[in-house]
Amino acid sequence: MNFGKIFDRKKVDTPAKNLEEIYKIKQEIEKEDKIFENELPAKYALLQQFSIDELKLLCNKLVGMQPPVETYDDPKSGGRKDLPQYKEDYIHFIIEEIGLHEIRNYALKNKIVSEEF
Repeated sequence: MNFGKIFDRKKVDTPAKNLEEIYKIKQEIEKEDKIFENELPAKYALLQQFSIDELKLLCNKLVGMQPPVETYDDPKSGGRKDLPQYKEDYIHFIIEEIGLHEIRNYALKNKIVSEEF
């Protein structure tokens, strides 16, 4: 038996290297979370200027889909019913999916808000 090959294997990742990568990923996530929190009030205020039809178009054009429809299990009939989607549903979906810069550019391009906003 040739045990030389087993003992000559190189270590792929050392624990210190793994911890360094984990720390970098953690920093990136914290940075993105901070940006999200800072942009949140401005995103919400901007999206309030949209009509529900404009929000639907924004979802289709920039995200490529609309918020998923929530369903309700009706115990009386035993069936499922789709819950209606309101303006707030679209706003919350867009806030999660799109950055402030993209929303602002879309709103200016489609003349939903003025340059001063």
